[in-house]
Amino acid sequence: MPTTVLFLMSTMFIANIGFGIILPTLPFLSRQVGASTFELGLALSAFAIAQLLFSSFWGGMSDRVGKRPILILGIVGYGVTSALVGLSPNVLVLLLLRFLSGALCSAVMPASLSLAANATTPEMRPRVMAYMGSVNGIGFIVGPPLGAVLSVFGLQVPFVSVGILSIVNGIVALWLLPKESPRPVGDEQTKLSFRGFLQINHNLRAFFDRSLTPFLGGTFAFTLADATVTSTLAFFLTDTLHSTQAMAGWAFMVNGGVGALIQVAMFSAMYQRWGEKATIVTGFSFGALGYLTLGLSTSVVWVFVAITLLAFCRGFAFPAMTSAISLRTTVHSQGSSFGSQMTFNSLGRTIGPLIAGWLFAYQERFPYFFACGLLVATVLFIRGGLKGKLSARA
Repeated sequence: MPTTVLFLMSTMFIANIGFGIILPTLPFLSRQVGASTFELGLALSAFAIAQLLFSSFWGGMSDRVGKRPILILGIVGYGVTSALVGLSPNVLVLLLLRFLSGALCSAVMPASLSLAANATTPEMRPRVMAYMGSVNGIGFIVGPPLGAVLSVFGLQVPFVSVGILSIVNGIVALWLLPKESPRPVGDEQTKLSFRGFLQINHNLRAFFDRSLTPFLGGTFAFTLADATVTSTLAFFLTDTLHSTQAMAGWAFMVNGGVGALIQVAMFSAMYQRWGEKATIVTGFSFGALGYLTLGLSTSVVWVFVAITLLAFCRGFAFPAMTSAISLRTTVHSQGSSFGSQMTFNSLGRTIGPLIAGWLFAYQERFPYFFACGLLVATVLFIRGGLKGKLSARA
């Protein structure tokens, strides 16, 4: 595997492990600076909202000025702002820095994915995208326990540690990542970078591009459904099944770990043998069954069965959609396309908790039945919208 791809995998791992390290410590830091429960919620959501606003912007900018400088700016900026979050003197500064951290971190994934796509052949790309997806899952697994250990030495230590790690990664990128060829002058794809942070015209154009619609729509459905678990599972385990909050942590670790293992060990073989359509449909079918099982669960054992089924969805569907977007996008618009995917990803993660919370308040099992229905509809949509195994344009 190319050295560039291995380094990009490490960069995405650092971004995700950093998020995981910070997450368990952030509530205690927020309380230390006098944040209310509502302001703690803002501190958690500010990061996701910033990613929603800036993902397409950075994707378009990476196509115009180069993916290497945008990646370096994103990972170093993320490191600096993460370290400063730990030193926040009050709630307002904390919220502003969390927003800036999310805005800069949103540059890392589209730039990393597009650089990896440019460094690989179409035949290698599905396997590489699966590996890059797996490091995200591993980062989410390793991050929270590591953050808990680091917080023993002080609430600021996890934030400063993430900052140092990210900044060092950016410095290494200066000499390890190859310089790119100049962007074509007048390329319409790159001009989109200056039409606002949301890139509404570009995202709508990408969504209604029939070659990308199933994958952008699938990304939105996947993250919207996934948000029902991340936002309600702890309450479902403790309030409905009378288990402990620690079980929710174990459930998330199983989901991320099994998903990462599937991406490394099984995804590439299935994709090469059955093609993108069968891989995506199989992944979403596992997901629909997993959410149905979760909604019907009467014990913690069945919750873990459901979480394992959902890991198959994560392991098959998401990397297949990412690879398909790359293969249908020209070299000089990879960043914009991945930026659009990350926008739909962030949109699902922003809207999902709101829908899940409303449904959970009405009936605690409804969020999972809703997610099951959403993925069944997505399977039907993709089966009708995709023909054949693979149709690459890159």
